[in-house]
Amino acid sequence: IVSFWREQYGHYVFITTIAFLAISVMAYIAGRIFPDIPTGIIDWFNESVENSGIVQEDGSFSAVALFLNNLQAMALSVLYGFIPFLFLPALSLGVNSIILGALAALYSNNGFSLLMLLAGILPHGIFELPALFLSLGAGLCLCKNINAYIRKNEKGVMKPLLLNILRVVCVLILPLLAAAAVMETYVTPLVMSLFL
Repeated sequence: IVSFWREQYGHYVFITTIAFLAISVMAYIAGRIFPDIPTGIIDWFNESVENSGIVQEDGSFSAVALFLNNLQAMALSVLYGFIPFLFLPALSLGVNSIILGALAALYSNNGFSLLMLLAGILPHGIFELPALFLSLGAGLCLCKNINAYIRKNEKGVMKPLLLNILRVVCVLILPLLAAAAVMETYVTPLVMSLFL
């Protein structure tokens, strides 16, 4: 994993992280200028969460459902990389960063402190966001290599790449998602209760 990181993968994770932060900030600024935008985005997001099955009848989250939902999202971020030339993982990056920026704008627009938002995101976000960046980076790296494979018909490139991505998923992404699901289910609500 270390050599894979140094040779190419780390570059994509870095780009993904910077792009995520930049788009989140732009979405926040847009949401502050046009207050109706974040309301619509978060309404759509809340509806998606309700339909995903991760919220139990008592309003709490199911750790298993959260893990499986996030695993599906991360897997799609990687698998989108199999579609050549389109760099579809960037779409997932854009959606997630816009949601975060819109949520921050919604908090600010309604007079809530961004510290409250951080309290609701950081306990699980310190695990979930790196998993997201790793997944998106893997998808972008995969797409770029598939593009090169199609253009140049390079032999022997795909098998090592896929093995390295599988290692990243098993060794890094899965444990991060498991930790994020536990934190979001049990710790985040406790931290949020300090602000309510």
